[in-house]
Amino acid sequence: MASSHSTTSEKQTFAEEDGKKPAVSHVEGMTNRPYFLESEVSGRTVNGLLILACITFGSAAFLFGFDNNVISPVVALEPFVKKYQGPNPVTGKYVFTARNQNLIFSVPLVGSIFGGMAASPVNNHWGRKWPLVGSYLISLGGVFLQLFAPNLAAFVIGRFWNGVLIGIANATAPLYLSEVVPPSMRGRAVATTNILALVAGVAATLVVYASHSIDGKLSYMIPLAVQGALPVILIPLSIALPESPQWLVSKERMEEARRNLRKLRGFSDKQVDEELRIMKLCEDNERALSENVRFWEIFNRQNLKRTLTAGSFYSLNQISGIILSTTYATVFLTELGVGSEFALTVIASCCTLAGTIAAPFVLDRTGRRPTALTGMSILLVIDVIAGVLAFYSNANRKAALGIAALSFIFNFFWAASFYSISNLMPAEIATPKLRNHTMAYTIAWCQTTAVITTFAVPQLTAADAANLGAKTYLVFAGCMVCIIIFTFFFMPETRGRTFAEIDEMYDAKIPMWRWRTYETTTEAKQATILPKEIVMGVHH
Repeated sequence: MASSHSTTSEKQTFAEEDGKKPAVSHVEGMTNRPYFLESEVSGRTVNGLLILACITFGSAAFLFGFDNNVISPVVALEPFVKKYQGPNPVTGKYVFTARNQNLIFSVPLVGSIFGGMAASPVNNHWGRKWPLVGSYLISLGGVFLQLFAPNLAAFVIGRFWNGVLIGIANATAPLYLSEVVPPSMRGRAVATTNILALVAGVAATLVVYASHSIDGKLSYMIPLAVQGALPVILIPLSIALPESPQWLVSKERMEEARRNLRKLRGFSDKQVDEELRIMKLCEDNERALSENVRFWEIFNRQNLKRTLTAGSFYSLNQISGIILSTTYATVFLTELGVGSEFALTVIASCCTLAGTIAAPFVLDRTGRRPTALTGMSILLVIDVIAGVLAFYSNANRKAALGIAALSFIFNFFWAASFYSISNLMPAEIATPKLRNHTMAYTIAWCQTTAVITTFAVPQLTAADAANLGAKTYLVFAGCMVCIIIFTFFFMPETRGRTFAEIDEMYDAKIPMWRWRTYETTTEAKQATILPKEIVMGVHH
């Protein structure tokens, strides 16, 4: 077994033992960096414990999705508004004022920023399993406070409390999933967290739809109680699972890592040892890449364009108009008076889920750049049409229903294009040695933009503020024009390209619209990091 400080020659020996010579890229910034072809591991990989681990840790995304989506329909329930505010002083309806909407929706996002920032040192020190278990356990206090809050301030504190802990859990679960599954399953395992989060959104709206007709406080307490029941179920299941072998390898706890990997695999001891050897080699390679690397290098002249491209789409999708169809969907539809707003919110969630499921097929078939530009253009058209219809929605019920229908279509195309691109770009575009720093920058800006957008929208839509209502779609249409221009000039086509090819084309300053047909060198085409999925997934 190689030591934690294996030299380049030692790593080359590992590759040559498999009968494959490492290809070395000539690209600037990657000189003398070894590339390896991933070893094949045959035989039955999956066993029952691995399936249970994937379901249990994947359910953290379900919990996040439920918490994130249940609040929108809950704050539209009349008993909830009666308890925590009363009639809107401007309209006389039981709809929260812009100020109170800001408190309810924005403050938890601030908590999630703190949770995301805390996740990295917590995960590094305590691993994956125990931070997740601790987050679930402590989050019960936040749920209890929301259930029995005597006033709005206490309820918001409960939401913030939960936001911090769900932020930690949401950052921890994908790490565990990417580390415990075999490389061939890593992309699918991590991608399922997005699907589970959206399935939870559908479940949350269905729970509120089922309880909204109940008189009194039970109409909103039942969905909040269901939210609290989820961690109670997940805590014992998470405790029963083994710690991540990859994290144990990073801490030089090799015997424990082998024991846990053995529990999570269905093939022979020899193949477990081979996978552990590759895991150790990858850890050594990652340490060599990140050694003496500073965060601010992502803003160096040679990296700035990649950083902007990799890190911007998470933030930019926040200003596409999606917030009108998700976070504020029920409040927004209630103000339009389009009928059963709760049933419409369920449909909206299902459309988002359908788009997310379609996204991988679209990206693989058409490529990244065409998917982004086509999807964004459709979103721009929807923003414009919905904004124009808003001028007639008060007098014309068909116009209001048209806006609701367009919001459903918007959800589908947003999830199938913009949302999927946002998840993919940080993994594909970032310089390998700066990937961790680029991801931290991406998440920080994403959450910051989410807070700003969530705060601004009620000030634009609410009757006691700017009172634009659905006309706010036109504001987002202006944002989409800028986003499409940015995408045209900054987003490359990376489908089927190796990391070395991406490095080569950035170094050669190839215009983004020429990447699809550009011919790179043979060395760049053949170069892959051992294993490629680990660099993309393990430290994501």
